[in-house]
Amino acid sequence: MSPSKPSHDTPALVAKLNVECAAWQTLMNVLGEEERALINGEADRLGKLNASKLEQLQTLGNLARARHDELLASGHTPDHAGMDAWLIQHGQSEQLILWQQLREMEQQAQAMNLRIGALIDLRLSSTRQALNVLLHAATRQDGLYDESGFSVASRNGKPL
Repeated sequence: MSPSKPSHDTPALVAKLNVECAAWQTLMNVLGEEERALINGEADRLGKLNASKLEQLQTLGNLARARHDELLASGHTPDHAGMDAWLIQHGQSEQLILWQQLREMEQQAQAMNLRIGALIDLRLSSTRQALNVLLHAATRQDGLYDESGFSVASRNGKPL
């Protein structure tokens, strides 16, 4: 099909872009919950949030593949540049606004994901330091303390 004859009509594209924007918003909500859980030290919530995040990423991948297939069918490259070119030729203001929102949400989600990665790294580093302190204290004579702060002799040769 030539680039001048789109493979889909305008209402269908608007509907698909709305669905894709809603999916991005859902992912951003999950990422926000994950970020709050990490900040608040609620590690137990991360498993459920991770499952939800993976599900949303799969949904977004399917939606993007469908959009890419339609772009290919209309003679454009299956990427942002191809969508931009299609919108220049066939788009209306509502489609342009939705596409811009979608791209902004994609960038926001990437930024959130970077912050989450930094928070996870911070938590891991803190946990490693705490373990190192405990291991060092357990292997030293007089390295442990009781509730009142008094030194307690460790048991030589026994792991924590």
